Amino acid sequence: MDTLIRNCEKLSKHQNSSSTKTLLSITQAIEALQTARNNISSGSTPNTDDLVQAKQQVEKAQRQSDEHIRELYTNVSKYGKHVEKAFKLDLSTVGESKAFEDKRDQLGYAILQHFLREGDFILAGEFARENKLDLPQDTKIKFEQMYEIVSKIRAEQHQLEDAIQWTVERREELDIQGNNGLEFTLHRLRFLQLVENGQATDALEYARLWFPRYSKDPGRMDEIKHLMGIFIYAKRLQSSPYAHLFTDQRWEQGARMFAAAFCASMGLAAMSPLGVTIDAGASALPVVCKVSGLMRDRKVEWSQQNELAVEVPLPDSMHFHSVFVCPVSKEQATPDNPPMAMPCGHVVCKASLEKLAHGVRPGTVAFGRFKCPYCPVMSSMADAKKVYF
Repeated sequence: MDTLIRNCEKLSKHQNSSSTKTLLSITQAIEALQTARNNISSGSTPNTDDLVQAKQQVEKAQRQSDEHIRELYTNVSKYGKHVEKAFKLDLSTVGESKAFEDKRDQLGYAILQHFLREGDFILAGEFARENKLDLPQDTKIKFEQMYEIVSKIRAEQHQLEDAIQWTVERREELDIQGNNGLEFTLHRLRFLQLVENGQATDALEYARLWFPRYSKDPGRMDEIKHLMGIFIYAKRLQSSPYAHLFTDQRWEQGARMFAAAFCASMGLAAMSPLGVTIDAGASALPVVCKVSGLMRDRKVEWSQQNELAVEVPLPDSMHFHSVFVCPVSKEQATPDNPPMAMPCGHVVCKASLEKLAHGVRPGTVAFGRFKCPYCPVMSSMADAKKVYF
């Protein structure tokens, strides 16, 4: 990957150099043509040398441009081959056509929900009709409301009134869901918007109206105190210590935060399940393809269903559930092999517990009782309790 990045940087530098040289040649040709045109327009006798020089300059510019473009395309083609070689995947080795045979409806609803999240309501309606899926009208209306508010935040005027009203009306609900930071974020965006528009007096009045409710939150108050210093730099925000607060990304972040809270209020995930699944699958695909190729070469098959042959590292943003790894077997817990807590408080997987009960490990005693692997307390299968994460 590092090699591809370096080659891409080299290609980018070559493209910039090629563009500069090509534009210079074209500029010189245009200047030569303008010189010849001015001489003709002046009414004086046309100078044959000027016309010949202009023609030669145009032909030279064309040759140089063709040469630069040809060289650039050659380098782009080479880089494309390097990319294909680095990411050459045989998807036929990992495809499972029967994986969704009994999950057609679940997959259909995941796609339908994704269309609704993205505001593609016409497409969602047609998709539901063609696949005979039930599209509740109240769900569609809620998503339309969400998309309307999100669109206003992203619009050129960045209207925040509807979003703020929605959060204020559901303040207690958002606090329970852990989204109590949304209202403050929207108030801060509105405050900064007023300052940016030169409405310092209105911004101060807005702060006096909404910020006092955060007086008991030390973290929020520190931020509010910092924001109050912005009035000193109201005339030169872009060269002030507050310039980083006025990037265009703040509107997109606010829109995404609002959409996540809105979906949470409907009992839905903050991010599109379909999008997360595709991102996770794309991350896992190179590793799975490589392992499948190795297993095929060694004529070995992975017989375990609903489980990958290797662990695939995913970013923290894709970790949604706690994961338990048995300290005895070093295997990850599954629904068929759940974590079990012994009376002493230590937890191991059910399979490890059964091996202990059957005397597979040293130190077992009669009648199915055994010693905890980590302390002297005796236990049995009947004493163990299933642990839920």
